[in-house]
Amino acid sequence: MSRSYLLSLAATTLALVLVAFVPMWLAPQSFIVAMPLLPLYFAALAALQHLLITRAMARSPKTFVQVFLGSTIGVLFIHLVVLALFLMSRPLEGRRFLIAFCIGYALYLVFETVALVRFVDREKKRRLQ
Repeated sequence: MSRSYLLSLAATTLALVLVAFVPMWLAPQSFIVAMPLLPLYFAALAALQHLLITRAMARSPKTFVQVFLGSTIGVLFIHLVVLALFLMSRPLEGRRFLIAFCIGYALYLVFETVALVRFVDREKKRRLQ
């Protein structure tokens, strides 16, 4: 993983952790303790997925496709398990958690997509030189 990717991921995660604390001050009844932990969860999965995918790019295209699709399905399955466990264990907070989870998922999906596109562009330029 590149240093710029890690710095971008850390900055994004720190900003989202701070944003997650906003409901605690503006609407304390809407705050869930898990909200500030969600960016850390998404960052860990994004970093792991990025590491697996970028390493697979150095191998054959077949391996890359297998790793990319496998990691995408694996991460989606992990998300479903986390959602199901939280919704079953805390049904009263479920809707607020689901909204926060969906926002975090969308933000990290965009972040990771941009990071992978940049990585592929850099690799193409590097291989052409």
